[in-house]
Formats: sequence, structure tokens, C-alpha cells
Amino acid sequence: MRVVILPALFVLTVLAPSVGAVEIVAPKDGDVVPIGAELVIQVQASAGDDIDRVSLAHSDEPMKHNPQTGYFEQRIKLRGDTLGPIEIEVWSRNSKGVISTAKVSVHVNLPPVLPLISLRIHAEQRKLVLEALGEKRDLQVIGEFPDGTVRFISKAAFGTTYQSRNEKIVKVDANGVVTAVGIGETIIVVRNGDKEAQARVIVKPKLPEEEKKET
Repeated sequence: MRVVILPALFVLTVLAPSVGAVEIVAPKDGDVVPIGAELVIQVQASAGDDIDRVSLAHSDEPMKHNPQTGYFEQRIKLRGDTLGPIEIEVWSRNSKGVISTAKVSVHVNLPPVLPLISLRIHAEQRKLVLEALGEKRDLQVIGEFPDGTVRFISKAAFGTTYQSRNEKIVKVDANGVVTAVGIGETIIVVRNGDKEAQARVIVKPKLPEEEKKET
């Protein structure tokens, strides 16, 4: 069975329900699931309806019917940086071409205890060069956990914090977005628990081509 990686958030359009309705049996609406979980989506057709196709919303890949459970099924893998509510929607079509949809909302949570083994900044961002005042860059912070998983933990929801040693040169917000505000060089300190990493940031605006020739 093919595993599909879900994006951080679905943008969904709900079609008007009609004859040939389907129901998402699993997961249940309101279920809480751990970050990075693999879910089995199970869909049940209405009794007596001749559904010939069921798919995840915005997907052309049909879900497979499992004769043992009687459901249409597909495995999906949540992205490792997905947190909060996400919606899962499916659509179906019967032999008469009637389309119907169903959806549920699940909430992605961090485990109660999430100790870090290591913390690092993406290798290409340990030295950042910003070439214009006002330029922004998202720091990609990576954490390794005891279960062997490696995830992006840039968001404040993961407990990661940021500090610019010179806010007259660069500022950094709670989710690791760096903004150039002055010319110069400074350090961004990234912390999570007792782990720390640093990024060197240089703000050096590009000179116009004419000025380069004059110098």
C-alpha cells in the first residue's frame, strides 16, 4: 500500500453532499494524533451504493478497497513539522457519476515528553549573507530525538527560542524568521532545552553595478 506524505495544512473545498454519501470511519473527527504519525484512512460507502472510486481530496490516486475490512483504505504519513489541526477530506464517485465528500479534523500534538539528543541549524544557514535591508530568511532548525527521528523544529511550538546578539543589525522573531535591519555582522543564538546552536549573519547590501565600476 502506497504511503502519501501529507502537507502541513490542507486547503479544502467541501462539495454539497448528495446521493452516494461516504463516511470516514478512521480517524475519527477530533482525534488527537502524535506528530509524524502514520495514519490509515478508512472510508465506508453508504449501504447499497455502488461506489466505484474513492480518493483523498486533490488527489488522483484511488484508494484501494480492503475486502477484509470492507473499507476503502490508504496510508498517509504526516509531515514531521506539522502541528495543530488539519483536515482530511475524501471524495467518491458512483456508477452514475454522482460525487460526494466527507471530511474529519484531527489535531496533531507533540508527545508529552520530547527530549532532544541534538540541535543544529541547516548546514547552508550557519553563515547567512543578507544582501538588502529588509531581506528576510527563515532559519531551518533541526532536532534529533531518542526514537531516531529527525525533524525541523524551527517553530516556537517546539520550544525553540532565538536571540540576536545585535538587533541593530538583524532581528529574529519567535519562529526563526531573520530580518536585516542594519549593515554589519552578528550572531543568532538558537536554544531548545539545554541544547544550543549559532548562526553567523552578515548584512552586506549589494552595490549597484555603476558604483562597482567606479570603485
